[in-house]
Amino acid sequence: MATYNGEAFVGEQIESIMKQTYADWRLLVHDDGSTDATKAIVKKFSDEDKRIRLIEDGIEGLGVAKNFIHMLNYADAEYIMFCDQDDIWLPCKVEKMTDEIGKKNNNIPQVVYSNAYLWSPTKGIISDKNTLTYPNTLRQMLFLNTGIQGAASIFNKCAKELLMRPLQYYAMHDHTLLLCMITMGGVSYMNEPLMYYRQHDRNVTGNAPGSMKKKTMQMWQNRHVPIVSREHLEGLRAFYDVWRDHLTADDREVIEVFMSLPEKNFAMRVYYICKYRFCIFGSTFLLLAKLCLRRYI
Repeated sequence: MATYNGEAFVGEQIESIMKQTYADWRLLVHDDGSTDATKAIVKKFSDEDKRIRLIEDGIEGLGVAKNFIHMLNYADAEYIMFCDQDDIWLPCKVEKMTDEIGKKNNNIPQVVYSNAYLWSPTKGIISDKNTLTYPNTLRQMLFLNTGIQGAASIFNKCAKELLMRPLQYYAMHDHTLLLCMITMGGVSYMNEPLMYYRQHDRNVTGNAPGSMKKKTMQMWQNRHVPIVSREHLEGLRAFYDVWRDHLTADDREVIEVFMSLPEKNFAMRVYYICKYRFCIFGSTFLLLAKLCLRRYI
């Protein structure tokens, strides 16, 4: 769990972990320099339950992505789960996800993702599905400008080793995780919601739409937002600089084409999107519609 000024939420999240039906867990917490009571709250829980450890190594100011990656240095379990400070896990989350990844070939990197309820303490459950698409290829992923929700993941030691190879830049930790696993590991999805993804005005990644209808409506409402995020493009470049020689020829070609598109004109972008079957939410047509509505980058 990476924390930063989360005093309003972190206690409730830790309590939900302590209520897990799977008891053989350890919670590692690294704070990024909170100025509120977050660290004191975590310390209180660690005094009560020795499975909870606050890592105090004097390193702060990392940002969300690097904070999560940094904590992997302290993780030695067979399976690892990222945990956000402001969500609430259902009691069966660890048990069900551990069972699911245990069925995979864990001699290679593996990640399994669950789904999540969109939830707020005032409105209750807003939607029973946060993850609306299940990418298994770069063509399905790159135009999403994101990974799959990191707090919905469980991954093995082999995947951890990939993540620990440092990059010059991280858009987000979950973006890097999905890039690594799509290109060099195995990706699986459980459509079952196993946590409450808290919606509030301090969400790092913004509030989720909750349905394809709302997502499609956002294409018009957010037409001032570019199609390609500069942050995620730079994260992809950093990933490619490190891992290029470990990728298949096809994945190298797809990434190189995608990275070249900002320099192309509209017609050439349409051509390459169609040629390489890039898509969002399983649809090339939806991506082309988005291309017509928004600036590219």
